Amino acid sequence: MTFSLDGVVYEIDLNAHHAQHLRALLQRYITHARREPAHSRNRRGERDQRQARETNRGLTVQIRQAAQRTREHLSHKPASEKTDQTDPQPPAGIAEFTVVDSHTTKKEPRNPMRAPELAPPQFSSV
Repeated sequence: MTFSLDGVVYEIDLNAHHAQHLRALLQRYITHARREPAHSRNRRGERDQRQARETNRGLTVQIRQAAQRTREHLSHKPASEKTDQTDPQPPAGIAEFTVVDSHTTKKEPRNPMRAPELAPPQFSSV
């Protein structure tokens, strides 16, 4: 015997006597209930929807990660400078050092590029 309650489908093996008893217990509820098709959603459709949700969830994570990388690239700041979290202390016995990038530490003024001076064309009336 198969029955559904709160969107969950149950199946139970009952002998004829117990099946009749269960039907008798549910009869007063059945008379006031609306009938729906027994298989309004098939298992394949549910599986496809679940897979689509999982795929969309994965795509959402990838999109958010790409957006974060883009924000970091546009602001030219690594993610470690943006967060307020402190870095954990290195384990004992490991030397600590700082890497300095000469391109980002030296702020030399830029000279604007000048266009070469051109003489206007000279026309002769000969």
